[in-house]
Amino acid sequence: LVPQIIKSYRSKDTDGLSAWLFLIWVAGSIPQGTYLVVENINIPLIIQPQLFSTFAIIAMAQCWRYSHGISARKCTVGAIASGALAGGFEVAFYFLCKLGERRGTSAATKTMGIVGAVLIVVGLVPQYYEIWRLKEVRGISLLFLAIDCSGGVFSLLSLVFKESFDGIAAANYIGIVVLELGIFACYLILNPRAERRRLREQEQQPSSDSASQSAPTSDMQDIEQARITPGAESTTPEWSRQTTLDEKSTAAPTPADSRPKSTIQEA
Repeated sequence: LVPQIIKSYRSKDTDGLSAWLFLIWVAGSIPQGTYLVVENINIPLIIQPQLFSTFAIIAMAQCWRYSHGISARKCTVGAIASGALAGGFEVAFYFLCKLGERRGTSAATKTMGIVGAVLIVVGLVPQYYEIWRLKEVRGISLLFLAIDCSGGVFSLLSLVFKESFDGIAAANYIGIVVLELGIFACYLILNPRAERRRLREQEQQPSSDSASQSAPTSDMQDIEQARITPGAESTTPEWSRQTTLDEKSTAAPTPADSRPKSTIQEA
């Protein structure tokens, strides 16, 4: 998880990275760590879930900070509280499983192993939802996936050299490897499509902008043409307009001329 933490810190962005992924992984690391400690499988596999849950809490706090805008102080307090709570539950589950072992039953221990394996595998489901929502793989570090996937392969191989093969742990590692390889496949298929889609949108954007700019330009040209083109009144010669006015003034009788002559003479 260290490459993922570095990537999120440098970009200050966790868009496309599901916080539920790390929350479920933290929850799954508690019973998984309990199971591996009680079974005493081997030292590397016992240390692995403890470190894994610690870094998962840090990555989860980064999602709180960068995606949800929670203050750095609240994220720090939340991360410390989550780590303390996870450690407390793991210690409690350890003594509970040991108590069952002393009483001759390993049901609690097997339950821890099964629940932990299921949660670790199910934790990748929210990340697949983010991939479906964005139609591409975004936010998650491919280097982290490569390291985690190879770690799952080597952990699976380490079980082969154990005296008794642990099927529960093997199912856990196989599930992780398969789902993480699925994310790689989504990256190879969806990300080129998303890149081509963005290029098409960028090509369509300038054409729409030029169309919107050409409309006001044509309107301004029409206005200028209307100003330059003379109207009917401006094309009529001055002497023609004067003649027309003289004819109108001669043809129209004045109020004084329209009275009868007798009336004029009497006046």
